[in-house]
Amino acid sequence: MASDGPVLLAYDGSAPAKAAIAAAGELLGGREALVVSVWQSAAGVAPVSAMAIPAGVARQAYAQLDQEAEQQARALADEGVALAREAGLEASGRPALCHVNTWSTIATIAEDERAAAVVLGSRGRSGVRSALLGSVSHGVSNHCRQPVLVVRGDA
Repeated sequence: MASDGPVLLAYDGSAPAKAAIAAAGELLGGREALVVSVWQSAAGVAPVSAMAIPAGVARQAYAQLDQEAEQQARALADEGVALAREAGLEASGRPALCHVNTWSTIATIAEDERAAAVVLGSRGRSGVRSALLGSVSHGVSNHCRQPVLVVRGDA
C-alpha cells in the first residue's frame, strides 16, 4: 500500500460489514485500522420550518435525536473495533456525522486520515434497487482517492 496511514473500515453492523472486517484482518492483519460508523443528523432530514410544532421544541427534539444517533454510531464503531481486533488489526474507532451522504463522508475521512485503503461491505442490491436507494460501496469505489476493497455481502 502506498500510504502508512490506517486502513479505514466503514462499519454499519450489517453482515457484509462484518465480512469486510474479517477480510481486512485476513489480508492486512497487524495494520493500524480506523473503524468509522456514519450517522445522520435528524435536523438535516426534517427541517424545523416543515414541522407543525414550535421551533424551540423542534430544536430540542433534534438535539436529543442527534445525541442518540451519535451514541448508536459510537456503539457500532466500538463493536467494529472489537471485531477488527479479533481479526488481528490494531483498531480504534469513532462515529462520523454525515455531511452530504454516507459515501462522501467515508471518502472525506479517508482523505483526511491519509488512509492506506478503505474496506467496506456491499449489500449486493440489484442495479435498480441500488440506483433508487444509492450505494455506499459504489460511491466510495468511484470517488475515493484511496484504494478500495469492497467485500460482497454473500462472501
